[in-house]
Amino acid sequence: MVAIRKQKNKAYILLESLVALATLVTICSLILSAVDAGRRRQDWELEQQEVLNLAQMAVQTEQDNLALNGVTVQVQRTADKIIVFHEGKEVLSVVKK
Repeated sequence: MVAIRKQKNKAYILLESLVALATLVTICSLILSAVDAGRRRQDWELEQQEVLNLAQMAVQTEQDNLALNGVTVQVQRTADKIIVFHEGKEVLSVVKK
């Protein structure tokens, strides 16, 4: 009777250890996914900042196309406005009043 009771205690300890390990794995994966999402957002923000900096350079140097560090912007000028595009999307638009 004593040997069976010791085996049950060991089984409960093993089960509790597995539950604790599963909880730890879940917490770690949540933290890592949050860190990954933060890094992706930071990369996106840095890319947007680089696009705006390049757009400013293109407008100041009066160039229609400007490429730097793998980023390309196109500038369209009319008499009353300037529009800057990056990958076909409008990034910046300035209208003279």
